[in-house]
Amino acid sequence: KEDKEDPSLPPDAYVAQVYYEISRIDWDCSAGPGRIRGIHYGPDIAVPLDIDEEQHSGTFISDYLWGLVPTEWRPRRPPVLPREPLSP
Repeated sequence: KEDKEDPSLPPDAYVAQVYYEISRIDWDCSAGPGRIRGIHYGPDIAVPLDIDEEQHSGTFISDYLWGLVPTEWRPRRPPVLPREPLSP
């Protein structure tokens, strides 16, 4: 099996990058224990997140965060196409 990951990225950074591409959330890693902080970059506006884990269940928090992910697929940028035909 051929590994397609970018060898310049450590595995944790690669996973974080994948999560960001899906969720569009920049996590605030300096938030104290029991706090979930960050900024969600939605299609129209950036929304700050600040959730206290003691006030909400894990299910609520998970559902809320997944609810921020758009269900309609929209590429963020047009694909880059080769300028010359690919050789066979």
